[in-house]
Amino acid sequence: MTNPTVGFDAVWGGDHFLGHTIFAVEDDLLVLTAGDAPERADHELGGALIAHLTDHHTHLGLTDPARLFANGITDAVDLGWIPEVAAGWLIDRPGLPSVQIAGALITAPGGYPKNAGWGPPGSTAEVADAAEAVEAVRMQLIRGASRIKVTLNTDAGPTLDNPTLSAIVEEAHSAGFPVTVHAQGSGQAARALAAGADQLAHAPFTERLDDATIGESVAAGVSWVSTLDIHGWGDPTPEFAIAIDNVRRFAAAGGRILYGTDLGNGPLAVGVNERELGALVSAGLDAEQLMQSIAGDGWKAQPGTLSHQIGPRFAWLRTSPPPIVAELPAWLATARGFTTTTILGALA
Repeated sequence: MTNPTVGFDAVWGGDHFLGHTIFAVEDDLLVLTAGDAPERADHELGGALIAHLTDHHTHLGLTDPARLFANGITDAVDLGWIPEVAAGWLIDRPGLPSVQIAGALITAPGGYPKNAGWGPPGSTAEVADAAEAVEAVRMQLIRGASRIKVTLNTDAGPTLDNPTLSAIVEEAHSAGFPVTVHAQGSGQAARALAAGADQLAHAPFTERLDDATIGESVAAGVSWVSTLDIHGWGDPTPEFAIAIDNVRRFAAAGGRILYGTDLGNGPLAVGVNERELGALVSAGLDAEQLMQSIAGDGWKAQPGTLSHQIGPRFAWLRTSPPPIVAELPAWLATARGFTTTTILGALA
């Protein structure tokens, strides 16, 4: 018995949407048809297929991962939780996003978020010096972390000194893993950059970064996770305006912006957040930049390689992408998490 084939009107290819594309359903994967592929599939599902829609900043212990996947997010990065609990999210389960974790947030004794109220005991690792910092990094990696999360928040307590911060970055990098920094307060983004951090967990929102710091961030290849909607949840605050200004200049300079919501922090959409995407549009991201922030490099049609497959989870949108960037946020918010089982059920 041959595998059924399914056609889609559009597929995200990394820098643009490809046209009509046909895949064969093989177990839990969609596999590109090649050679003498028919012009029409056995079943035409239509709409748009996107291999990955990623929220790069979540706290899954404060939300519903099943609902998150149902509403379009196929991949989630958990940036801070109890390591033993977070490790359980690494187990691949149908109906849930694919997850990467940071484990516990590493901070100074008494530093954020130790007393912030949202993180349960065990979700913060307090370190007093470089030796403790190295041990904390190693413990997160042993428990399955694929990145290290550090907090530098002068608005909510003490922060790590520079030697301890550098020790964290050096230990993570020596093991081949990146470091994400929550930088909040005057000069904290610059400290993160000076220490060699790979990512800022939030677009800087407590100060307007000068052009030199923006340029340093771009030159170093540091990515910023957006998290714009947490500044007012649709009722913009002064911090929102600061963050938008920083993102506009960072993106214009060639900086890499990643879609992320800080899910679990207030009344955010559990799924693709239209307001977050709309804020990125208002910050000047074009259609390609916006899509790459949430969908990444997409799927490349290369038969004979792993990239000719999509799955085991992916996002499907009922309609084709709109022609203008201003309409993309609302369209992306209609995404739904799919598997081949979902597709076969819809076609039955």
